[in-house]
Amino acid sequence: ANRGTFHVFPRQVAIMPLKGNNVIANVHCKKHGDFGWANRVKCHFNQPAKKKSRRIARAAKWAAIAPRPAAGNVRPVVRCMTFKYNTKVRYGRGFTLEELKEAGVSKKKARTIGISVDHRRRNKSVESLQTNVQRLKEYMGKLVVIPKKGKGEAPAVSQLMGTVLPIARASRRVKSRAITADEKEANVYRSMRVARADARLIGIRQRRADEKAAEAALKKK
Repeated sequence: ANRGTFHVFPRQVAIMPLKGNNVIANVHCKKHGDFGWANRVKCHFNQPAKKKSRRIARAAKWAAIAPRPAAGNVRPVVRCMTFKYNTKVRYGRGFTLEELKEAGVSKKKARTIGISVDHRRRNKSVESLQTNVQRLKEYMGKLVVIPKKGKGEAPAVSQLMGTVLPIARASRRVKSRAITADEKEANVYRSMRVARADARLIGIRQRRADEKAAEAALKKK
C-alpha cells in the first residue's frame, strides 16, 4: 500500500554571532522610537532670534565700554609661526616690554590706556621691534585720554567701531599692461638654469679660486 511521500529536511544548527555567552546584537531596535533619527536631528528654528540677541548683546557691550574702542585694545603686528606661514602677519597678544620701553610707555600705564601687554613674547629681530614701536607712537599720537569723573571735563569724542590701527594689507592685484621690448628679448628659462647652476657650483668655483691663489702665492716665493 502506498503510504505517501516522505520529505527529509537537513538539521538546522543554531550559530551564535559571537564567541561565548554574549548578548545577541539587534541594532535595528535603535532606528525607531526615542533613539531614532528624530533624536539625532537638531533644528535651528531660533536662528533669526539668536542673531538678534547676539546683535543686542554686542551693542550693550559696546555701550558699557564707551567711549573706548569697540574692538578692544590696540595689538601688535607679529609674524605667523613656522616656515610655511612666516610670510604672513597677524595681530599678536600684546606688546613686549622692550617695545614699550622704546616707545616710552610704562607697562603699568599701558594697560590703563588701551594697550595690550605680553610679558612672555621676545623680539627676535630689529624689524619687528621697530614696526611695533612705530605702531605704539602712532597710537599715542591719536590717543584721547578722558579724565575720571570729577577730575575734568570729558572731550566730545565718538566711539571707534572698527579695529584699532588695522593692518594694511598689500593688494595682490596686478593691472594688465603691454609687454616691453626687454621682456620680449629676455629668456626666462635660460636665466633660471644659469641661476641654478651658479648655486650648485658655488663651492667648486670657490675651491678652484682658492687653489689658484695658493699656486700664485707659491710662485711668488
